[in-house]
Amino acid sequence: MHTHVVVSEPDEVVKRLEVLGVSEALLKEAINQGHLQRARLTPNHPRIFAGLEMWGWCVAGLRDQLRPLGWVAHVASNYESTVNDRLDLAIAVASGDEATGFSHLRPSNRSKKGRNTVDAVEANRQGDLFFELLPAEKLSGPSNHDTWILLHHTDVLKKEIRIEFSKPWDIGSDGKITSWAERIILSSISFDDDILLDDLIEPDGMDININITRKVS
Repeated sequence: MHTHVVVSEPDEVVKRLEVLGVSEALLKEAINQGHLQRARLTPNHPRIFAGLEMWGWCVAGLRDQLRPLGWVAHVASNYESTVNDRLDLAIAVASGDEATGFSHLRPSNRSKKGRNTVDAVEANRQGDLFFELLPAEKLSGPSNHDTWILLHHTDVLKKEIRIEFSKPWDIGSDGKITSWAERIILSSISFDDDILLDDLIEPDGMDININITRKVS
Protein backbone atom coordinates (compact mmCIF):
# COMPACT_ATOMS: atom_id res chain seq x y z
CA MET A 1 0.00 0.00 0.00
CA HIS A 2 1.28 3.45 -0.89
CA THR A 3 2.79 5.30 2.08
CA HIS A 4 1.15 8.67 2.31
CA VAL A 5 2.53 11.97 3.54
CA VAL A 6 0.56 13.74 6.24
CA VAL A 7 0.91 17.49 6.72
CA SER A 8 -0.65 18.70 9.96
CA GLU A 9 1.59 21.32 11.55
CA PRO A 10 -0.12 24.73 11.03
CA ASP A 11 2.90 26.44 9.49
CA GLU A 12 3.54 23.54 7.13
CA VAL A 13 -0.13 23.42 6.16
CA VAL A 14 -0.02 27.08 5.15
CA LYS A 15 3.10 26.57 3.04
CA ARG A 16 1.84 23.42 1.33
CA LEU A 17 -1.57 24.87 0.50
CA GLU A 18 0.07 27.96 -0.94
CA VAL A 19 2.01 25.76 -3.37
CA LEU A 20 -1.29 24.14 -4.38
CA GLY A 21 -2.91 27.52 -5.06
CA VAL A 22 -5.43 27.47 -2.19
CA SER A 23 -5.63 28.49 1.46
CA GLU A 24 -7.09 26.94 4.58
CA ALA A 25 -9.47 29.86 5.11
CA LEU A 26 -10.96 29.54 1.61
CA LEU A 27 -11.36 25.76 1.82
CA LYS A 28 -13.01 25.96 5.24
CA GLU A 29 -15.36 28.70 4.09
CA ALA A 30 -16.59 26.46 1.28
CA ILE A 31 -17.43 23.70 3.77
CA ASN A 32 -19.00 26.18 6.17
CA GLN A 33 -21.31 27.52 3.45
CA GLY A 34 -22.52 24.00 2.78
CA HIS A 35 -23.12 23.41 6.47
CA LEU A 36 -25.11 26.63 6.88
CA GLN A 37 -27.43 25.65 4.05
CA ARG A 38 -27.88 22.13 5.41
CA ALA A 39 -28.68 23.47 8.88
CA ARG A 40 -31.71 25.31 7.44
CA LEU A 41 -33.45 22.06 6.51
CA THR A 42 -36.27 20.52 8.53
CA PRO A 43 -37.31 16.90 9.24
CA ASN A 44 -39.86 17.29 6.43
CA HIS A 45 -37.12 17.33 3.78
CA PRO A 46 -36.26 13.95 2.18
CA ARG A 47 -33.64 12.06 4.16
CA ILE A 48 -31.06 12.10 1.38
CA PHE A 49 -31.58 15.77 0.55
CA ALA A 50 -29.36 17.10 3.35
CA GLY A 51 -26.29 15.34 1.96
CA LEU A 52 -27.00 16.55 -1.56
CA GLU A 53 -27.73 20.07 -0.30
CA MET A 54 -24.44 20.34 1.58
CA TRP A 55 -22.44 18.84 -1.28
CA GLY A 56 -23.93 21.24 -3.82
CA TRP A 57 -23.32 24.33 -1.71
CA CYS A 58 -19.80 23.21 -0.84
CA VAL A 59 -18.98 22.82 -4.53
CA ALA A 60 -20.47 26.22 -5.34
CA GLY A 61 -18.76 27.82 -2.34
CA LEU A 62 -15.41 26.37 -3.35
CA ARG A 63 -15.76 27.77 -6.85
CA ASP A 64 -16.80 31.17 -5.56
CA GLN A 65 -13.86 31.30 -3.16
CA LEU A 66 -11.24 30.13 -5.64
CA ARG A 67 -12.37 31.91 -8.80
CA PRO A 68 -10.27 35.03 -8.07
CA LEU A 69 -7.23 32.75 -7.81
CA GLY A 70 -7.64 31.32 -11.31
CA TRP A 71 -9.82 28.28 -10.59
CA VAL A 72 -12.87 27.51 -12.75
CA ALA A 73 -15.80 25.09 -12.69
CA HIS A 74 -15.48 21.91 -14.71
CA VAL A 75 -18.04 19.20 -15.43
CA ALA A 76 -17.30 15.97 -17.30
CA SER A 77 -19.76 13.04 -17.41
CA ASN A 78 -21.58 14.26 -14.28
CA TYR A 79 -18.26 14.64 -12.43
CA GLU A 80 -18.13 18.08 -10.84
CA SER A 81 -14.73 19.55 -10.10
CA THR A 82 -12.96 22.87 -9.84
CA VAL A 83 -9.77 23.12 -11.90
CA ASN A 84 -6.72 25.30 -12.26
CA ASP A 85 -5.13 24.70 -15.65
CA ARG A 86 -2.01 26.68 -14.79
CA LEU A 87 -1.30 24.45 -11.78
CA ASP A 88 -2.68 21.34 -13.51
CA LEU A 89 -4.89 20.61 -10.49
CA ALA A 90 -8.52 19.64 -9.93
CA ILE A 91 -10.56 19.60 -6.72
CA ALA A 92 -13.61 17.48 -5.93
CA VAL A 93 -15.72 17.62 -2.76
CA ALA A 94 -16.80 14.54 -0.82
CA SER A 95 -17.96 13.53 2.65
CA GLY A 96 -15.58 11.28 4.57
CA ASP A 97 -15.92 8.71 7.31
CA GLU A 98 -15.12 9.09 11.02
CA ALA A 99 -11.35 8.94 10.39
CA THR A 100 -11.43 12.18 8.40
CA GLY A 101 -9.25 14.89 9.90
CA PHE A 102 -7.23 12.60 12.17
CA SER A 103 -3.60 12.48 11.08
CA HIS A 104 -2.97 9.03 12.65
CA LEU A 105 -5.91 7.34 10.91
CA ARG A 106 -6.67 6.44 7.29
CA PRO A 107 -9.97 7.97 6.15
CA SER A 108 -12.19 7.03 3.23
CA ASN A 109 -15.20 8.50 1.49
CA ARG A 110 -18.60 7.78 3.08
CA SER A 111 -20.52 7.14 -0.12
CA LYS A 112 -19.52 4.84 -2.95
CA LYS A 113 -17.90 6.67 -5.85
CA GLY A 114 -18.26 5.86 -9.52
CA ARG A 115 -16.22 5.48 -12.67
CA ASN A 116 -15.13 9.11 -12.87
CA THR A 117 -13.56 9.05 -9.41
CA VAL A 118 -11.82 5.78 -10.28
CA ASP A 119 -10.43 7.42 -13.43
CA ALA A 120 -9.27 10.46 -11.45
CA VAL A 121 -7.44 8.28 -8.91
CA GLU A 122 -5.83 6.28 -11.71
CA ALA A 123 -4.68 9.52 -13.36
CA ASN A 124 -3.07 10.56 -10.06
CA ARG A 125 -1.11 7.32 -9.95
CA GLN A 126 -0.05 7.50 -13.59
CA GLY A 127 1.04 11.10 -13.24
CA ASP A 128 3.20 10.34 -10.22
CA LEU A 129 4.69 7.09 -11.49
CA PHE A 130 5.48 8.22 -15.02
CA PHE A 131 6.03 11.96 -14.60
CA GLU A 132 9.32 11.87 -16.51
CA LEU A 133 7.65 10.18 -19.49
CA LEU A 134 4.75 12.61 -19.85
CA PRO A 135 4.83 14.94 -22.89
CA ALA A 136 5.70 18.56 -22.25
CA GLU A 137 2.22 19.64 -23.39
CA LYS A 138 -0.63 17.53 -22.02
CA LEU A 139 -4.15 17.55 -23.36
CA SER A 140 -6.43 19.71 -21.22
CA GLY A 141 -9.18 18.06 -19.18
CA PRO A 142 -9.81 16.91 -15.62
CA SER A 143 -8.47 13.40 -16.30
CA ASN A 144 -5.07 14.94 -16.95
CA HIS A 145 -5.01 16.98 -13.76
CA ASP A 146 -3.91 15.85 -10.34
CA THR A 147 -7.21 15.50 -8.50
CA TRP A 148 -7.43 16.42 -4.83
CA ILE A 149 -10.47 15.90 -2.63
CA LEU A 150 -11.81 18.38 -0.09
CA LEU A 151 -12.92 15.74 2.39
CA HIS A 152 -15.23 16.64 5.28
CA HIS A 153 -16.92 14.75 8.11
CA THR A 154 -19.62 16.08 10.41
CA ASP A 155 -19.25 14.70 13.95
CA VAL A 156 -22.63 15.31 15.59
CA LEU A 157 -21.40 14.18 19.01
CA LYS A 158 -18.38 16.51 19.11
CA LYS A 159 -20.31 19.15 17.15
CA GLU A 160 -17.48 19.75 14.74
CA ILE A 161 -16.76 19.33 11.05
CA ARG A 162 -13.34 17.80 10.45
CA ILE A 163 -11.71 18.67 7.13
CA GLU A 164 -8.72 17.64 5.10
CA PHE A 165 -7.40 18.39 1.63
CA SER A 166 -6.04 15.12 0.31
CA LYS A 167 -4.83 13.45 -2.87
CA PRO A 168 -6.27 9.94 -3.38
CA TRP A 169 -3.89 7.20 -4.45
CA ASP A 170 -5.93 4.00 -4.61
CA ILE A 171 -9.61 3.02 -4.66
CA GLY A 172 -11.21 -0.36 -4.11
CA SER A 173 -13.80 -2.21 -6.16
CA ASP A 174 -16.40 -1.04 -3.64
CA GLY A 175 -15.88 2.59 -4.66
CA LYS A 176 -14.07 3.47 -1.42
CA ILE A 177 -10.68 5.19 -1.39
CA THR A 178 -8.14 2.96 0.36
CA SER A 179 -5.00 5.10 0.43
CA TRP A 180 -3.81 8.65 -0.13
CA ALA A 181 -0.63 10.04 -1.67
CA GLU A 182 -0.80 13.10 0.57
CA ARG A 183 -3.13 14.39 3.27
CA ILE A 184 -3.24 17.98 4.51
CA ILE A 185 -5.13 18.22 7.80
CA LEU A 186 -7.11 21.44 8.30
CA SER A 187 -8.52 22.79 11.54
CA SER A 188 -12.10 21.80 12.31
CA ILE A 189 -15.26 23.91 12.23
CA SER A 190 -17.38 23.98 15.40
CA PHE A 191 -21.17 24.27 15.22
CA ASP A 192 -24.15 24.53 17.58
CA ASP A 193 -26.88 23.28 15.25
CA ASP A 194 -28.82 20.14 16.10
CA ILE A 195 -28.25 17.77 13.20
CA LEU A 196 -29.74 14.29 13.08
CA LEU A 197 -27.56 11.38 12.00
CA ASP A 198 -30.03 10.58 9.22
CA ASP A 199 -29.45 14.06 7.83
CA LEU A 200 -25.88 13.14 6.98
CA ILE A 201 -26.73 10.58 4.32
CA GLU A 202 -25.03 11.60 1.09
CA PRO A 203 -26.54 10.20 -2.11
CA ASP A 204 -24.43 7.55 -3.79
CA GLY A 205 -23.13 7.96 -7.30
CA MET A 206 -22.80 11.72 -7.68
CA ASP A 207 -20.28 10.98 -10.40
CA ILE A 208 -21.75 7.79 -11.82
CA ASN A 209 -22.46 7.80 -15.55
CA ILE A 210 -26.09 7.03 -16.41
CA ASN A 211 -26.72 5.34 -19.74
CA ILE A 212 -30.13 6.14 -21.21
CA THR A 213 -31.49 3.90 -23.95
CA ARG A 214 -34.69 4.09 -25.97
CA LYS A 215 -37.41 1.68 -24.86
CA VAL A 216 -38.21 -0.86 -27.52
CA SER A 217 -41.93 -1.61 -27.78
